[in-house]
Amino acid sequence: MEQFRREDNQLLVQLRLGQQAVPAHVDSHGVALWRPLERQGINPTCAGCGLYGECRELKPATGVALLWKRLKLVDENGRPTQRGRVVSFFSQSYGLGIAAALEDESLPIGELVYELANLDAGYRFGNEENRWEGRIPVACRERYGDVTVPGYLDAGLPPRYGGGAGQVVAAMRANPADKGNWVTDLLGAGDIDRALIEWRSLLRQITHSPELDWARWVELQKYAGTILAETESPTLSGLPPLEHHQRGRVDHYLRLKSY
Repeated sequence: MEQFRREDNQLLVQLRLGQQAVPAHVDSHGVALWRPLERQGINPTCAGCGLYGECRELKPATGVALLWKRLKLVDENGRPTQRGRVVSFFSQSYGLGIAAALEDESLPIGELVYELANLDAGYRFGNEENRWEGRIPVACRERYGDVTVPGYLDAGLPPRYGGGAGQVVAAMRANPADKGNWVTDLLGAGDIDRALIEWRSLLRQITHSPELDWARWVELQKYAGTILAETESPTLSGLPPLEHHQRGRVDHYLRLKSY
């Protein structure tokens, strides 16, 4: 500290910073350099490349083509793989989950067709503790690792996946009147109806998707078509009658208060 001095209503302190330590680069001779001149070195592999200038202008973010290759949706020549063809039939994360499950030969199609309901179920059916239960998350993690692609994969898993919905839709197919036994404080009847509608929509999309020379895909299409023919959509069921207060005339009032 050198001195104090007053300026108007302020008290100023003058300090000597000669002994203050600052971050510095130490060279090969052990000499500390403060704010030395810098230059950018070129990787020896890139130094002799004629495309170095163009490469420097590219964005560092992972491109779509590289993601396709990393997820093995295309081969080395850019041609769609069997997995890539299945993924192309669906939007967002549905195709990635279905393709991974089909590649798992130990997962019976008869079980997979119900577990497909989990792909868009969220947390309501299994809570956060059991949200990732099931065979589809295991198959996805084995094939995609912990890759995160916004809207498609979250650490290798379908982001809207939720365990438990498959059990509910299977029970509803066996006994549609059993809905009340599945309703809880967290899971409402409307959530079950929505899961059934989304599940049937996905089965319908599978049924009308192009054919592939893949036995498990053909079997899944047949299972989906059979279930659609045997079950009825909740949207086709009769609506409950209107309550008495819903049948009366609605009067709208605009109330203004003066303060």
